[in-house]
Amino acid sequence: MNKQAIRAEIIGQDTAAAAGLSVRSDSPVLKLCRALLEAGHEGATPLEAYRGSTLCLRVRTIGAGANLTVSEATRDGKPRFATFRPFPDRALSVEGRAPTRQTAREAA
Repeated sequence: MNKQAIRAEIIGQDTAAAAGLSVRSDSPVLKLCRALLEAGHEGATPLEAYRGSTLCLRVRTIGAGANLTVSEATRDGKPRFATFRPFPDRALSVEGRAPTRQTAREAA
C-alpha cells in the first residue's frame, strides 16, 4: 500500500514548509522531516519537495530523511549525506558558564 506523499515547498536556499510547519536550515528538507516527525506524522510517509511547480527532491520516508544531514567535512570537499546527530539539549548545556558549580568560598 503506497502512502500519500507530503508536499513540501522549498523557499529560497534555506527554508522548507509543509503541513503548517516551516523550518530554516542549511539542509531544510531534512530538518523539515525531523519537524514533521516531532509533530506526530508517521515516519513511513514519503515527502516530495517542490520549488514552484517543479519536483526537485523526493524523500523515500520522512523517517529516513530525519536520520540524515549533509556533511561538508569530507576529504575531497564534496558534500555527502551523513547520519544526523543532534546537538545536546541547549537547556542542559553550560551556555558559557563554568561546567562546575562554584562554592561560596571559590566565588569570593
